[in-house]
Amino acid sequence: MSSRIQFIISRLQTLHQRIQEHDPFDRSELAEEELDFMHKWGTLIREGEQKNATFLFEAQDLISRFIRCYPNLVPLMHRELLYFIGGECLHFLGDEELALYQDIDEQLYEAEQAGNSVDIAEMIEANQPAPQGATLQ
Repeated sequence: MSSRIQFIISRLQTLHQRIQEHDPFDRSELAEEELDFMHKWGTLIREGEQKNATFLFEAQDLISRFIRCYPNLVPLMHRELLYFIGGECLHFLGDEELALYQDIDEQLYEAEQAGNSVDIAEMIEANQPAPQGATLQ
């Protein structure tokens, strides 16, 4: 399994855990729509682990549905998930974010071509711009 797919699955699992701590997914009895959504989420993660060829397309659909149906929970998502899933999810990123993740993607490609193992999360952390207003004292 590629490091990209592993990274996406990891981020999907993290988001899956995080949304279960918030309404409406933290209720003891979920509505049919939420049950269906969580079932599809679990299925998506299993398909990624099984290297299903349609994994990224299904991930795009599920994340787009998540953004449309649960906008209050979107801040729980790591933004890089949108980039690495790609497709219509790219429309939810700003130009600066796209440029940042494209630079990271190029570094990732170069490292993979050189045969180096890469931790995408570490690469993202190392490339994040300093928070605005932060000063060294």
